[in-house]
Amino acid sequence: MKRAFSAVLLLALLLALAGPACAFSIQRSAQNLIVDGRAVACDKYNIDGSNYFKLRDLAQLLNGTGSQFDVGWDETRGIVSVTTNHAYTAPNGHELEIGADLSATAQRSAQTIMIDGALRTDLTVYNIGDSNFFKLRELGDALGFAADYIEATNTAVVTSRPRAGAGGTRLGQTADAGHEYLDKFVFLGDSTTYGIGYYYRQGYTALCPPSQVWTPASGTLTLAYYNIATIVYPATNEELSIQEAVTRAQPEYMMITLGVNGISFMDEEWFIRDYTALVRMIQEASPDTKIILNSIYPVAASYQYQGSINNTKIRAANGWIERVAEATGVRFLNSFECLVGADGWLPESSQNGDGLHLNGESFTTVMQYIRTHAYQ
Repeated sequence: MKRAFSAVLLLALLLALAGPACAFSIQRSAQNLIVDGRAVACDKYNIDGSNYFKLRDLAQLLNGTGSQFDVGWDETRGIVSVTTNHAYTAPNGHELEIGADLSATAQRSAQTIMIDGALRTDLTVYNIGDSNFFKLRELGDALGFAADYIEATNTAVVTSRPRAGAGGTRLGQTADAGHEYLDKFVFLGDSTTYGIGYYYRQGYTALCPPSQVWTPASGTLTLAYYNIATIVYPATNEELSIQEAVTRAQPEYMMITLGVNGISFMDEEWFIRDYTALVRMIQEASPDTKIILNSIYPVAASYQYQGSINNTKIRAANGWIERVAEATGVRFLNSFECLVGADGWLPESSQNGDGLHLNGESFTTVMQYIRTHAYQ
């Protein structure tokens, strides 16, 4: 009897030791998801701390971007094929559906995956229900999109790469255009633009002088007031409306950096409507001006008013700004990426003390980014 009991104990101990080696932790993911600035929802699971998504959901969400890809299915051979840089042409009609929690059915998948004709055995895939779910970061590396995580808001962030070609909306990396390129700009914006001229006067000569900076006398401009606000016109120190100043100056290039104040109270529709109207007004006043819509800069973790202005809102608004640029035929500069740290925040060493505004070194970084992402 003792021998039988000991054998049962030994078997139980062996099973307990063996179990965790093949077990994994899985649950429906409660993380938020932002794709190119837009909050979206789809089926997603967290497996051992990583997010997993359906391939077709991501194909739908990234369609039309520089990271778009097509998905095919070879039923005879049981192969999923992915073609990068191609539009998603054959949706199955179930994209972005959110079904029941099927965590209990999850198991490692032996699905064969081909990307651009090459067999990929390095992707972690789970079969959940009747669908395959792929690890987000691995797909980003394989298909050419960025996958980030913002811990403060529990948000997964997917960012597509710039569209190919010199005529794309988002400005890609170029050779250094030099300071003479910056000399052709007028910088219109809020207090994050005012700092360009301010720090130039403090000896940061890699920046641009106040004569190229258009802000109101208060030093800041709120997007919602674009049609009634005045800026100090540097050539004469007059206070002119934006339309009057553009009509008079006819600048070769104009960099607009706006929206950080607006996101504290403007919703997506309002923000896009007013930003579009501002761009159209400038285009009518000076048709030959090359307009670049700059992203909003990230804030530091020390910024006091995270409830009103935070990096989740800023990422979303930057997506709205890029959509405005595309709709109006102007360019978008994602300078956010040259400032944000690996933890999703503006580094504390890059801000001027309030967590929102840049210091002179950070403005220098932005100017270098402008020069190496030149208008083509």
